[in-house]
Amino acid sequence: MIQLGNGILVEVEGCNYRFDPRRVLPNEVSMISHAHTDHLPTSFKQSSVVCSPVTKDFIKVRRKKEVEICSDKRVKLMDAGHIAGSNMFLLQSDKDVLYTGDFCTRQKSQTKGATPHKCDILITEATYGKPHYVFPDYDEIMSIVRDWLRDTIGRGGSAVLFAYPLGKSQELGAALKDMPIVFHPKIAENNLVLRKHGYDLPADEYDHRTAKGPLIYVTSGYGSDLARVESLRKHGAKTAAFSGWALDRDFVWSSSVDEAFPLSDHCGFDELTEFVRKCGPEKVFTTHGFAKEFAMHIRKSLGIDAQPMVSRQRTLDHFC
Repeated sequence: MIQLGNGILVEVEGCNYRFDPRRVLPNEVSMISHAHTDHLPTSFKQSSVVCSPVTKDFIKVRRKKEVEICSDKRVKLMDAGHIAGSNMFLLQSDKDVLYTGDFCTRQKSQTKGATPHKCDILITEATYGKPHYVFPDYDEIMSIVRDWLRDTIGRGGSAVLFAYPLGKSQELGAALKDMPIVFHPKIAENNLVLRKHGYDLPADEYDHRTAKGPLIYVTSGYGSDLARVESLRKHGAKTAAFSGWALDRDFVWSSSVDEAFPLSDHCGFDELTEFVRKCGPEKVFTTHGFAKEFAMHIRKSLGIDAQPMVSRQRTLDHFC
């Protein structure tokens, strides 16, 4: 039995397995794929969960909850390639079920790309499940970003980079660490957490009192940081956003930025399709984003039975 509600429930031989539940319940195996807030539980009726050590530490930071990592003989963890510490889960039984969570098959500076695994049932995200969401090569994008930043700084200006605080902010930090890069305090805190796990990341906080010369400031740009961003803009700083949605024509205008770069922690449409094909499932369930459209595409192009699992979805900001 596979059921949507409080995450995704899979019942195997009388045992309840939940992928990314909102509530961790007693006498169930709860699997947390990664530490983005739209995938983290909001309540814990038991402290044992299946997750990576990185995700465990961010549960403490983001949910103020100490959890214990447990294991289950039916559950195999695999790299999801989404953000640091992200996992896919293979639930092994008479019918093997692979749950991707949010995932990415591209190799990036901080994460290895996810690889397909043969399964009977595949539960996959479809955030970018429409044909025009095909992302450029990662190294090519970062080369363009570095050229833009060198030009901006060379003219004596600063740059404000908008990115989600956990994920692309660290990718940018790793790729640009040889440049004068500083971070919003929350992002710097995230970087320090990851440094404990062996990630080579800068973690300098922006301080307007000591800042000198052109700099690169990484922030989500929301909440109380709006005033700081506007002050930097008034002093001539250029702005850039990093998002898969940058492939949409109106993204630059809607985001009110000078530049936008299509950098994403998710699979593009072509990568989603190829992943499904290589997994070779009998049945596919699609979740998040363009779930209905991608399920239809799987049925028509791959000849695999597919259906969307759609409810009121939790989403991140548009820099995901």
